[in-house]
Amino acid sequence: MNDDRRRALDRIASQAAPVATIAATVLRAKERLMPLTSISTGTVLASSQPQSASSEAARAASTLSSKNQNPRARTAASVRGINLNYCEYNLATMHDSRGGFIVDQGDDESNNQNSAGADTSNDFTAAPVVPSFPPDAVCNECSSVDLCNDIYTHYKVLVCRRCKDSVMDESQALKYALLTKTECRQDYLLTESELRDEARLPHWVKKNPHKDTYANMLLYLKMHVEAFAIEKWGSLEKLDQEFAKREDEKSGRKRKKFETKLVELRKKTLTSSWRRVEKVHVHEFGEKEDCGGGRFEQTCESCGLVSSFEEM
Repeated sequence: MNDDRRRALDRIASQAAPVATIAATVLRAKERLMPLTSISTGTVLASSQPQSASSEAARAASTLSSKNQNPRARTAASVRGINLNYCEYNLATMHDSRGGFIVDQGDDESNNQNSAGADTSNDFTAAPVVPSFPPDAVCNECSSVDLCNDIYTHYKVLVCRRCKDSVMDESQALKYALLTKTECRQDYLLTESELRDEARLPHWVKKNPHKDTYANMLLYLKMHVEAFAIEKWGSLEKLDQEFAKREDEKSGRKRKKFETKLVELRKKTLTSSWRRVEKVHVHEFGEKEDCGGGRFEQTCESCGLVSSFEEM
């Protein structure tokens, strides 16, 4: 009986020896792959305490069984101890920074907080540009001090905001209205060189509101344009007469051009104007000549036609 037990124990020991060797190899591989981190109190490090042959054999047997069962499970078990820093991003809170990377909203908020907490004593804020009015400057119409900055900056005229949009002139039109260069040329008969004289006709250069690629607008103050037109033509009545005269000349040129084109059109379309009219020819025969044998001849004096006939 003792001999049988001894032989059984020797058989178990001989079987457990290679299993223990495999388990020790696996443990050493794990120690190389993952560093041992802090373990809670009460647990014992595998590398610090010796393990019995039976526990090593059981662990090696479980490892071998897992290898034989599922390769994917074996891979997951081998990397289970590795600390992977997996970050999950919410694409709904992210936006493109136009700098080659995506910025999270949380990062923007933290940056804003940091910038808000920074020292802003050295920040410089540009003050709005305010025209320097002369001392005791008041409106020319109502003596108000609420002067219009744009009118004074570009035209050097003191007028308040209310009077600029309400004061009328003799023709019941706004006295301080702004006119474009085209209106000045058509209504007041001013030339391009006169409108470019900034000393006599100051203007305000503004961006064209219709399209960015168009040329800039030149705005003139109506009172300045009227004063210059009166100086040029003598009075507004003479300006109206000159305007009416030019309109009559323009309409006359248009009418003459229309009539010329109409004549050319008639020449191209009517055949009676370009086809030669053939007249009916009437022969004018002279005296008849006797050719003998009862035959006579007559010759047309205009075309030379000879007509021969016989008389009975």
